[in-house]
Amino acid sequence: MTASSADIEALLVDVNDLSNPTPGMLPAIFRDIIGGLDAAGLSYAVVGRIALALHEQARSVREIEIVVALDADEHERIAVLTRATQERFAAHMDPRTCEHPIVLTLRPSTCSVETQLLAEAITCPWFGVQARLASAEHLLWLWCHTEAPDHAMNASALIVGGTVDLYCVRSLLRETDDVEESSQRRLRLAIGDAVLSATSSFSGFMAERRIRLDPNRVPIWRLRQAENVDGDDR
Repeated sequence: MTASSADIEALLVDVNDLSNPTPGMLPAIFRDIIGGLDAAGLSYAVVGRIALALHEQARSVREIEIVVALDADEHERIAVLTRATQERFAAHMDPRTCEHPIVLTLRPSTCSVETQLLAEAITCPWFGVQARLASAEHLLWLWCHTEAPDHAMNASALIVGGTVDLYCVRSLLRETDDVEESSQRRLRLAIGDAVLSATSSFSGFMAERRIRLDPNRVPIWRLRQAENVDGDDR
């Protein structure tokens, strides 16, 4: 099951105060920061629950999370863009004046693997603008590579959606894992949670995934392997 930005917009409501306009401002804030990134010529990928909706069902969102293809020492470039958007939408983003503000997070890619994953971002219309949303593999790698309260739940939901290449993600996690292999452990736990929530057996789960996956889809990492083999032959 996949959703659209319209499905997210339907959830942008403060159930405790229906007159609160802040949740409904998220699309406008999204368009503003995407416009700034495009104008600056920066390569990026939207991550988080906004991107999850492209691969699975829509969920409530209060944060815009974006990874930018920049080195860590270029952080000031995205800090300037972030501040500009925050100033334009201060009434809905400043925690001093807004009880539940929209949060905007821009950060550089953390490593060469994530920079590689940025190249696989999917361009599509989202909240009324053309935006680059993270691939399913990028999201799962990120949620297993880092630890946060909702990452395990998001990772499990993404796997249930059946569009992510688990073998690719496992390979990427091996490249970036710590000594204790924490990321690979999180992936195994997420797969287990997905199996329990979706089917009664692992074989049934994998059969369902094979049906859902596009048989004509060739992952970028496999294409690169083929290119390397061709290069060696020459």
